[in-house]
Amino acid sequence: MTLLSLGLLALSAATASAATVLVDDSTCVWSWSPSSLGCQPSALCEYNFNVGDLTLSESCRVKDGVNLYPQQLHLAFAGTTAGTGMTVSWATYEPVNDSSLWVGTSESSLTLVDTAVGSVNYYHEDSYDIATVHSFVTARSASDTSTFNVLIYGDAGDGDNSAGTLNFANTLTSDDIDFIYHIGDISYADDDYLVASQMSGFFYEEVYNKWMNSLAPVMSVVPYVVLVGNHEAECHSPACQVSKAKKDMLGNYTAYNARFKMPYEESDGTLNMWHSFDHGPLHFTSLSSETDYPNAPTNAFTLTNKSGGFGDQLSWIEADLKKAHANRAKVSWIIVGMHRPLYDVAGCDDNGVPTDKNANVQSAFEALFIKYKVDVVLTGHQHYYERQLPIANNKR
Repeated sequence: MTLLSLGLLALSAATASAATVLVDDSTCVWSWSPSSLGCQPSALCEYNFNVGDLTLSESCRVKDGVNLYPQQLHLAFAGTTAGTGMTVSWATYEPVNDSSLWVGTSESSLTLVDTAVGSVNYYHEDSYDIATVHSFVTARSASDTSTFNVLIYGDAGDGDNSAGTLNFANTLTSDDIDFIYHIGDISYADDDYLVASQMSGFFYEEVYNKWMNSLAPVMSVVPYVVLVGNHEAECHSPACQVSKAKKDMLGNYTAYNARFKMPYEESDGTLNMWHSFDHGPLHFTSLSSETDYPNAPTNAFTLTNKSGGFGDQLSWIEADLKKAHANRAKVSWIIVGMHRPLYDVAGCDDNGVPTDKNANVQSAFEALFIKYKVDVVLTGHQHYYERQLPIANNKR
């Protein structure tokens, strides 16, 4: 089922043993009560020790086969024409291969097409005896000149430093913002081992799951647009360094590309590495400052894995910007999103000229931005706020 004119999606997990509420490993805890000694809730959780667990609660994890409840629900724009589609993605703790359990053509995502521009659409997820209804608003047409808000941030992980931002984001609805634009470094799951209780274990997926669930309230009602940053590259904890299987499965941006689905097919892009879309009078081009250009950073912590090799990004960027520039009569603004900055105070010399990795980013991309008169470039990576006056070739 790929053509849904009403934008209605039903996600179903009809089994008596399935959880009817969202539960992941972080909600399983050890109880010392004589009447309930062990991992609780006992119907869903069991004792399952992993190397690195320092407490009994950390060893309490979701049982195999009991949690088919769809979680980590998130939206993304879809469709070759703005406002004509939406991708709904989700995850389950157990593989769901029976087509009777899910409505759609994929195990983990369904693209809704031929929706009305700017329309409100409803979808619901069913699990045993509970249903949660959500709604979303499709992208604006180019002729819509009314004011709208977009929440833009980068480098937001699972720790306390991001708690305020993520808590605020979860208070927002489609009445407040049209979408969220996360410009790289998502969840920081690769830094799982920097938490003392996780130093010697493997917690990459647990951290990513927790982060995705923590933002589900807002990601399920407004599109969550992402682009790639350096922390998406690989799992590099000690547990990953010694495991070829983990390095292979979680290297080269694999988790990032598996967990999200941006409109790369519609924009002739490559996975979630580079893609573009229109929203109202704005064209957004999202590119990779991490791979596939001369002297791109390796982002490699493991000794055997290599990153990149996704294709000819620079040719795609030129084609995308050229097409967008030719369409300015209808979509007048061109916005570029990328993780690493061309210009910032930490990556330049005393004259403001980019150095080191910033210089490589500038060399690869700035000429194209100037050629096609890009209006705004949004970047992250440096953990502070900075705004430049109009600048090109190191001059204002």
